[in-house]
Amino acid sequence: MSSLSFLAVFLPTVFVASIIPGPSMLLALNHGIRFGWRAALATAWGNVCATALQCLVSFLGLGFILTQAAWAFGLLRWAGAAYLVYLGCRMLFGAVGELGNTDGAPAPRSGLFREAFVVTVSNPKAVFFFSALFPQFFANGQLTLGRAAALSVVTLLTTFACMMVYAAAGQRVQWAFRRARFRTLFQRGVGATLVGFGAGLALDRK
Repeated sequence: MSSLSFLAVFLPTVFVASIIPGPSMLLALNHGIRFGWRAALATAWGNVCATALQCLVSFLGLGFILTQAAWAFGLLRWAGAAYLVYLGCRMLFGAVGELGNTDGAPAPRSGLFREAFVVTVSNPKAVFFFSALFPQFFANGQLTLGRAAALSVVTLLTTFACMMVYAAAGQRVQWAFRRARFRTLFQRGVGATLVGFGAGLALDRK
C-alpha cells in the first residue's frame, strides 16, 4: 500500500473513531467551557499520552494477551468504570460554582492532564480497536519501525486535533455559562452522562 493510499484509508478511519462523542471528548468540551482552549491543551496532551501508551501495547501484541487474561481485562474495565462514575458523581453533587473559571485563578493544568490521561488509558476497548486496526496497514503484512511510527503519528495527531475541536467549541459557547442556570444544567448533564458511560463500561461483557 502506497503512502497516499495508506493516508486516504487510515486517516478517515481514525478520524471517525476519534471524533465520535465519548468520555474523552466530553471532558475536552467541559474543560474548554470551564477554562478555555489554551488550558484544555493539557487535556489533549493527557489524551495523547494515554493513546500513545495504548498504541505501544497494541504493537507489542499485549492486546491479544489482555483478551486472554479475563482478570486483567476485568480489572482495567472496572477501574475505568469506577473513575468515570467518580468524575460524574463529583459533577452531579459538587458545587456548581466549580464549573466556571470566573475567579481569575489559573487553570489546574496538571489536574486536566491527569483526568484526561486516566479516562483514556482505562478504556480497554481502545487497545482492542488498535490491535484489530493496525495490522490491516502493516507493510506487506509485517510490522516495520517506519510503519509503526506512521500509524502512531497519524493516530496521535488526529486524536489531538479532535480533542481541540471539542475544547474550542466549548470556549465558543462559554458566554452562555455565565448564567448560573446554564452552568447548573450543563454540569449535572455532563455528570449524569459520565456516570452513564461508567455504568455502560462496567456492564459491557464484550
